[in-house]
Amino acid sequence: MGPTVLTATEIAGYLGAGLAGAAYVPQISHLIRAHCSAGISRLAFEVWLLASVLTTARAIAIHAGVFIALGGIQIVATTLIMLYAARYKDMPCPSHLPGPAHGQRATGTGIPGNEPGSWRPADRPVAESATPAEHGGALRAYLPVRHPHSTWPPNFN
Repeated sequence: MGPTVLTATEIAGYLGAGLAGAAYVPQISHLIRAHCSAGISRLAFEVWLLASVLTTARAIAIHAGVFIALGGIQIVATTLIMLYAARYKDMPCPSHLPGPAHGQRATGTGIPGNEPGSWRPADRPVAESATPAEHGGALRAYLPVRHPHSTWPPNFN
């Protein structure tokens, strides 16, 4: 048996598998370093693990090296995420606790909606931006909404 020469698409496939593995690193790192499982859907990762096992079994059966590598990476990473999510269940880190983010403090402007990053239109008073709950309405936040036929980038003029 002679040396195996990889084609350009096989090299690209292995690079893609490596990138897929690298994409898991921030999540796994946060789970381990911060002992934080906030935002992790254990059910979703259980389904992803099953999907990875099934597709990797097929890849092995047809000797598809790139997909075997990708499946192996996904199986290992998903298993790690599931194990650490179970271990740190209900343990959010300070940045995932409700309320102001860790290290932030009130600016003291006294005018809600005027803080940096606020989405309330500057030309509308606070009273127009919500209907008080005691009058049968519910408070509404102004959030940017993308419509299906909107263009990118948005024109804010």
